Amino acid sequence: MSAPVVAIVSNALTPYRLHYHRRLVREVPGIRWASLFTHDVSNAPWGMVAEAEINPVRFGPGESSDDQSKPTRALHEFRKGGRVIRWLKAHEVAAVVLLGYNDPGRIRILSWCRSRSIPCFIFGDSNIRGDGDHGMKSLVKRRVLSSVLRKSSGVLACGSMGREYFRRYGVPDSRIHYTPYEPDYAMIASITDVEIESALTKRGLPTGRRFLMYCGRLVPVKRVDLVIDAFAACARDRPEWDLLIIGDGPLRPELESRVPELLRPRVHWTGFSGDQREVAALQRSAAALALLSEVEPWGVVINEAVAAGLAVIASDTVGAAAELVRDGVNGRVIPAKNVAAANEAVRDVTDPENLARYRAASAGVLDCWRKAADPVAGMLAALAGVGITPSAQIVSIPSN
Repeated sequence: MSAPVVAIVSNALTPYRLHYHRRLVREVPGIRWASLFTHDVSNAPWGMVAEAEINPVRFGPGESSDDQSKPTRALHEFRKGGRVIRWLKAHEVAAVVLLGYNDPGRIRILSWCRSRSIPCFIFGDSNIRGDGDHGMKSLVKRRVLSSVLRKSSGVLACGSMGREYFRRYGVPDSRIHYTPYEPDYAMIASITDVEIESALTKRGLPTGRRFLMYCGRLVPVKRVDLVIDAFAACARDRPEWDLLIIGDGPLRPELESRVPELLRPRVHWTGFSGDQREVAALQRSAAALALLSEVEPWGVVINEAVAAGLAVIASDTVGAAAELVRDGVNGRVIPAKNVAAANEAVRDVTDPENLARYRAASAGVLDCWRKAADPVAGMLAALAGVGITPSAQIVSIPSN
């Protein structure tokens, strides 16, 4: 019996997708995994190369994933879906995994799979707290999305808030499997003190300070302004602390000007880094993370922070916070957009009497989550549900 071919259709390559695809290839060689990329440029300039190991096939060289759901690109994406289907036919795929369902190309692939009785799973990182549509828009979404999801063989969700989201649109628990985003935990653990010191030196950061860290894009939905204001509110009482902001985006000038003048020497801006070891080293140099987004489907930086042994402050709309931040145990979970709660949480976590306890608890919280929701195990469970299991025969798959 030959090994079944399973195609994972993503848009652009990102560090966590590369890590996941590597895990699948290395840990489940009895399936011939193929990584199909419909776009080339992510929402961050990672500058990554799709390694031959994950069997990459590119369908959108030079194209940005930011454009895939634009109405002006609908026909282009629909035609691209046809090219993907021709590849799926030629390689006699046993199953397809679609990351997302927000463009005509993906809907075309889903419909084609259904018409040929080929299992097709939809991965989505949406969570119930981010589903804020109301009125007519909500009714239309419920009808359209429920119809799309009925065509799938199941849903691959990131966590409990994702499960609740897909339940809302009619997917039963039996067809929901946890396959959460995760970073390369082994890489984070392998960072040395020398690498941490080197990263601090490279970025001109002081040593011997405690860092409250934000890591991500500088865009409105992330509410970095709340982090800055909360730090400013307690900075006088926390003279040993600085604020470390890793990332870049259109709001950077506005956010920089928001910092009180006397506090500016204690707020450090690294800009974007596509070097994952450098980012991990900077994260390891910190003591706490704050992610106070208004909406955050998952937030893999939460995984990274707890793996690095940080205390975490997160808003209750962050998908990963529901699994990896236990309020009062390894950090604080607060209502989104709540200024008073943000101020109180930052003051609480930076209190030396609380910080060590919160940080020490993060490892146990992460360990529990990884045992409950391993993404490779979730993928295999979904495939087993439609009768697809790894073969003992290992066969390489051509890229074209």
